[in-house]
Amino acid sequence: MKDTGLAFGAMLLRAALQWLSGILLALFLMALFLVVNAYQLTEAVTAQRILARAVATITEIDALLPAIRTDLAETIQSGDSPTVTVPLFPVPVEMTREEATAISTPELRSRLLDTAAERAYHEGMSVFALGDPQAKQHIDPLSPEGGVKRGLGFLSDNTHSALLIAIWVLGGLSVVMGALVLLSTKGMGRVTALGACLLGAAVPSLVVAVGIRWGFRSSAEDQDDYLLVQLLSLGNDAVWLPLRNYTILCLLGLGVVMVGLTLVLLETRQRTMRSAAGVDNGGGGK
Repeated sequence: MKDTGLAFGAMLLRAALQWLSGILLALFLMALFLVVNAYQLTEAVTAQRILARAVATITEIDALLPAIRTDLAETIQSGDSPTVTVPLFPVPVEMTREEATAISTPELRSRLLDTAAERAYHEGMSVFALGDPQAKQHIDPLSPEGGVKRGLGFLSDNTHSALLIAIWVLGGLSVVMGALVLLSTKGMGRVTALGACLLGAAVPSLVVAVGIRWGFRSSAEDQDDYLLVQLLSLGNDAVWLPLRNYTILCLLGLGVVMVGLTLVLLETRQRTMRSAAGVDNGGGGK
């Protein structure tokens, strides 16, 4: 009776450990996936591409380019400095007189956007005030404009470095929880348990990503401000990366669960066949 009670207690302890470690693994994986997606978005190439599009919208550069070219030509003719600063652009961009004379309008546009995006990535959104040190921005942090500013400010080199540390920490915690799941689960059920944790982390994340994308799209439709609409549309496009990643993770988790269930069925069948063979041998011996 005492042995039965101990066995029952051990079974309850194993089940509790399995559920607790499984839930924690799913939560850590959810956090890890979120950080990895943010890490990918803040990579230099991806982030600067997004920032360049944002700068093009914020500065209305296509409408401003004719005036920039006119003032740039006047600056070249009126001075003799070896370098010139492109006028009328909020981020100071310098080039040699030879470059400024020979550069085409499309090349000038790319140069301005690429330089502004690179500086914003490494120095923050404050670079937009460098063209006018007297300028001050008063943006309500709870407004859509404030949200856009925070989102663009997130795309920085410093954020990218901090996220790498978070990936290592969350990755280590996920490995520990995964090991506990394996220790608390028997046989081929381990594969199913890991797949279920992966699926449990990926599905809610996918739902949230879909909701965020829908939020960007619906907010853009409700706005009358053209610039804000364009920036919200940019956010909608940026969410495509985590949306794609979470879809892949959901399919991967589902695949692991299906493989695990197949292995469990095969393991159960082999166990049943061995038991049946043992019964037959015992009967024959009589």
